Amino acid sequence: MLVDPFALLDHARRHGYAVGAYDLIDTTMLDGILRGGEAARAPLILSVAEVHTHQFDEASLLAAVVTAADASPLPIAIHYDHGSTIERLTKATQLGYTSLMYDGSHLPWDENVAATRAAAQLAHRVGMPLEGEIGYVPGQEGIDSELHPGPIQYTDPDEARAFVAATECNWLAVSIGTVHGRLRDAPALDFARLAAIRAALPETPLVIHGGTGLTDEEYRNLVAAGANKINYYTALVEAAAAAAQGAWRWEAIREAAISAIAAEVVRTSTLWGAAGQAEAVLAYAAPLRPVEHVIFHRWAEGAPEVEAMQQLGVATLGKLPGVRRIAAGTALTAQSPYPYLWTMTFANQQALAAFRADEHHVQFADTHFRPWATNRVTIDFILTFGRGPCVTPRSLPPSAQPVATAPRWKG
Repeated sequence: MLVDPFALLDHARRHGYAVGAYDLIDTTMLDGILRGGEAARAPLILSVAEVHTHQFDEASLLAAVVTAADASPLPIAIHYDHGSTIERLTKATQLGYTSLMYDGSHLPWDENVAATRAAAQLAHRVGMPLEGEIGYVPGQEGIDSELHPGPIQYTDPDEARAFVAATECNWLAVSIGTVHGRLRDAPALDFARLAAIRAALPETPLVIHGGTGLTDEEYRNLVAAGANKINYYTALVEAAAAAAQGAWRWEAIREAAISAIAAEVVRTSTLWGAAGQAEAVLAYAAPLRPVEHVIFHRWAEGAPEVEAMQQLGVATLGKLPGVRRIAAGTALTAQSPYPYLWTMTFANQQALAAFRADEHHVQFADTHFRPWATNRVTIDFILTFGRGPCVTPRSLPPSAQPVATAPRWKG
């Protein structure tokens, strides 16, 4: 299930392990990550990098990700990775992501601070954590650093502390020698630097980008030095591609890819200490529930055309942060006591509170709606049963073979 992302990573920080943030680009990867997470009984972060979003319809993929995360027995967050603008981050708050990253690591200090602070204000407005980055990790998600070169800029512990204080970001991505994609040579990791950053920021979850290609010992050292979230993509697609070699039918290719990704999730979550932590996180982190906001109303005699008002409202209010869905309609029953309806879904209760106070909402409501809809009923709901498109339990195909499992939950 989706849980409070603040608490999910706080649990990892308090208990000295790292959650895998597994980047995905389709439902094959999604199925593999979830299968592996369930085998390992590990909390998961399902991550989508902005640089990948040109490859698919983001809204459709996120709908599938949200539905699958809701149906999973694991504690899950959905992360928007390497966001580049406030506009893109705003859209992310509407699509189902539960945490955001703004990456200004390529900018001068002052510009990075200002832009990350603005991104944090947006995220906090709708009840989401914001990940910032200080220092430079070459490359982009899944794209070798040789294609996006530049010297590694290691994160300075004092600058990291000042950056978090100035921006109020909640999670911090740091540069200690990893790269996105793969390097031909072994990376030079500075574990002492990571430990110093942890000492400077004892309450802030620390994030490692470029998690592919390290040795088991290097991963253990990262976690021991203070890493709480490790981004992982390149090795997943490499494992999937290798496993699918020789298969000719799509269903065989897909099953091979899913199984390989699942095995890699089990391996890494076990290595990073996340395996077996799902039950503890579920007890620690509250479920994350969207809020359904419903308005039934009448429309006064002599009022402007109701359909024009509805169309304007959907177009205006649907642009605001944290609005997951908005629709307006008319009752099928001609004599209904409340013939008109608004129904909206918000990311969480804080997003609804921010919506109510938003100047664009207030202006629309005071000018176009409230004067003519004086007879109305407004109710907010949290759905507790059957929240997905259907209530049929998710099942694996009979051909699916279980992957190696981590220690099972106790209790």
